[in-house]
Amino acid sequence: MPLEADVKSKLRDRVSTANKSNVDDVVAEVEAARAGLPEDDKDFARLGGWLEDLAVVKGGGVPGKF
Repeated sequence: MPLEADVKSKLRDRVSTANKSNVDDVVAEVEAARAGLPEDDKDFARLGGWLEDLAVVKGGGVPGKF
């Protein structure tokens, strides 16, 4: 079952405003939401992409900028 729209929206906002001081907390929230989804769910893949973006933030970078 996909994530509810309000949960997805809250997570998207958290991911988009993540910074080095809160990135670990945001990663934990995304991983917790992703853990309840089947691997073939489109939201599972979406959250995986967000985790990749958060890894960039954690490394001091800006997602999408090279």
